[in-house]
Amino acid sequence: MNPFISGLKDKVVLVTGGASGIGLASAEALAASGARVVCADLQQSQDLPQGCEFRRLDVSSEKLTEELVSDVIERYGQIDGLVTSAGISRVGDLEHMSLQDWEQVLQVNLTGTMLSARAVAGPMKRRGQGSIVTIASINGMLGNPNNLAYCTSKGAVIQMVRSLAAELGPSGVRVNSISPGYIHTPMTTMLDELPVGQAFASMHLLKRAGRPQEVGNAVAFLLSDISSFITGVNLPVDGGFSAAKVIAI
Repeated sequence: MNPFISGLKDKVVLVTGGASGIGLASAEALAASGARVVCADLQQSQDLPQGCEFRRLDVSSEKLTEELVSDVIERYGQIDGLVTSAGISRVGDLEHMSLQDWEQVLQVNLTGTMLSARAVAGPMKRRGQGSIVTIASINGMLGNPNNLAYCTSKGAVIQMVRSLAAELGPSGVRVNSISPGYIHTPMTTMLDELPVGQAFASMHLLKRAGRPQEVGNAVAFLLSDISSFITGVNLPVDGGFSAAKVIAI
């Protein structure tokens, strides 16, 4: 058990996109802190840590999302936390991106986040407590060419978190987002060894890419009682990428 993240023992947390990358790292950090974790994803992982249960889920389906949350509450009696990490990306600029790619990215990244938050909001409000953490991106904070759909979806997620925090705060439910920088995940595997991937990593003030575990630890912090007075925040976990642009002189 992680002794540095208190207040998570026996809490029930649903992690969408929990079978790989940042979602899996978040599940690992939560389980290590004593939480009971349900990892929901399209594909099952063989690496789920002890204390994690896998459930198959398409986050773009309202029906399946609501059914899963109901099942989790029936099984565990409550739901204390939600991590929305399910996400996809489709490269393309304004003129060449297909409408299908645009709609698919927004359906998963934006609508999927909203559907998951809506499914847990009622139960959390009735208990007068709960915490939601969404995985956004520095691409939602800064413009990025040839990645229009992804950047738009993540920017909208950051704004949605502010609105949800305002809406759910009076009921005792906290809502925050995390904007990772360039992180070594299955989504970035193709770029990691290429010059473009190395260039992305070097743009961080720490001069390296991040590790999924570093984001997972931040997720656990925002879900824990340690952060009990934090809501409506977008926390960059980006090695300083969004803080400054270093110019060699």
